[in-house]
Amino acid sequence: MSFFSPRSLRVESEHRVRVSLQDSISGELLPGSCFGVMVNISEGGACLVLSRMLLEGRHLFFSTLNTERNHLVLLIENPESGDETFTVSARSVWMDSCHYQNEAAFKIGLCFHDSQKKLFQLFKKNRPAT
Repeated sequence: MSFFSPRSLRVESEHRVRVSLQDSISGELLPGSCFGVMVNISEGGACLVLSRMLLEGRHLFFSTLNTERNHLVLLIENPESGDETFTVSARSVWMDSCHYQNEAAFKIGLCFHDSQKKLFQLFKKNRPAT
């Protein structure tokens, strides 16, 4: 018997983030980084839109899917103040192609390694009124 488990509350956003890969054993950031747009966030994960998937020959999705070898590292500026930056470790869980602002792009669903309650609350508090 399975129990219904609702998806965590997600907050829509249009927030630019820097994405890097990290070797989980050494803690070293691997060469290269790129920017993406975080289109939504929950306490446990986020959805990113990226224009490219390769960093120095490493695929951002497959390098972190079902492996502990590499992690995605997101540098996210505080939506209230550009003076504070959050460094968040995550792994990929799904990927799809999409169009974003009339350009071909990729969406990646992420699962954070640690709950991001504070970061989520900041985005929730600062979301545009509808």
